[in-house]
Amino acid sequence: MIPRVIHQTWKDQDVPARFLDAQRSWQDAHPDWEYRFWTDEDLAALVRERAPELVPLYESYPEAIQRVDAARYVILREFGGVYADLDLYCLRAIDSLLETEVVLPRTTPFGVSNQFMLSVKGHPLFHHAVASLPRAYRKWGRVWPRHLRVLTTAGPLFLTGRVREYGVTEGMRILSLDEHGHGDPEVSYVAHLRGNTWAAWDTHVINFLHENWKWLVAGAAVSAVLLARFL
Repeated sequence: MIPRVIHQTWKDQDVPARFLDAQRSWQDAHPDWEYRFWTDEDLAALVRERAPELVPLYESYPEAIQRVDAARYVILREFGGVYADLDLYCLRAIDSLLETEVVLPRTTPFGVSNQFMLSVKGHPLFHHAVASLPRAYRKWGRVWPRHLRVLTTAGPLFLTGRVREYGVTEGMRILSLDEHGHGDPEVSYVAHLRGNTWAAWDTHVINFLHENWKWLVAGAAVSAVLLARFL
């Protein structure tokens, strides 16, 4: 069974006001659960103590979000429980998810997300994820733009790759988009606030293209027809 402990992180103890209600929502929905809050300093100490082989890579990551992403996998490998980003609001108790071994949410446009993860302590998937971090950085650490580099070295695309390598086994559950807050609120466990605290210009460009690609394609098609007709 997945342990009844909730893990959340921020760079320090001063959580921004816009995230406080969401942070409290996890504790309010699970009053009898253990709650563990990790600062960047706590995460660095965890890696030094529990994953010393990662220290050179961890300290060399150019982006803070890469360190946070990597540390999430160490947390779940070492302790198990639930990890949730601070920009996720808990809509209902998640006790019904604890009877399996690993729970990961489907995300758009494909793959799984690492912003909301549940696991038993020591699950092989997270051993595999932690062990794969150096390989992923060697392969993707110089990729441009920055957004893609973050996603592939330790973020959601990295985790998606590890799930594909490990396989979705009998003890794993992949939440639907509706359950992950991308559809029907009646079945969702979480609601998404506007987060992306690590986002830069390239993130906003990529998000714009993802959200508006149908209109962009349609506009390009109309433009091509008009040009062909009048030129």
